[in-house]
Amino acid sequence: MAVYTIDGTLEEAVLKRVRRNLRVYERLTFRQRDGTTKSIAKAVVDARVAERLLPGTSGRFYLYTAIDHRGVHGIRDDSGRAIFGYPMNNEKAMIWTIPIMVVMIALLMMVGKIPLLAVLALIISVPAFFFYRRTRMEATKQFQGDSGYAASPGAAAEPVLGA
Repeated sequence: MAVYTIDGTLEEAVLKRVRRNLRVYERLTFRQRDGTTKSIAKAVVDARVAERLLPGTSGRFYLYTAIDHRGVHGIRDDSGRAIFGYPMNNEKAMIWTIPIMVVMIALLMMVGKIPLLAVLALIISVPAFFFYRRTRMEATKQFQGDSGYAASPGAAAEPVLGA
C-alpha cells in the first residue's frame, strides 16, 4: 500500500537528520483513536509538514511508502488546519539520472567501451522515476480527496500548502 492514513495523536517524534528541504525521523509514534500505537521508523518528511509534526498533535496523518523510504506527506489536525508536502528528492534525482546516463552511455560507446554501470543505472532509474511519481500522485490525490475530513465540527481549515 503506497498511501494510508492514521487517525490519532502523535506521541513521539525523534528527529535524526535535517536536510535542506527534508526532515528524517528516527521514529514517529502515534496513539491511534482505538488506543493502539503505531511506530514509523526512519520517516522522511517534507520540511513544511515537519513544522507541524509535533508531539501532542491530534488529527489525521497522511503517510506514504515508496521504494526505499516512508514518511508523512500531510496532516489535518483536530483544529482544522491542513498541510501537505511530499518529499520529491528521489523523483528529481531519477529524472536527472536518466539523461545523464544516456549521455554517458553514448560517449563511452563512441570510444568503444561498454558502460555496464551506466546501463544498470539507466535500467534502474527509469522505472524508479515512474514509481516515485505514481506514489506522489497517489499521495496528492489521497490528501485532496479527503478535504472534507473534520475531526471537530465547525473548525475552519487553513489552505492546503504545497499541493
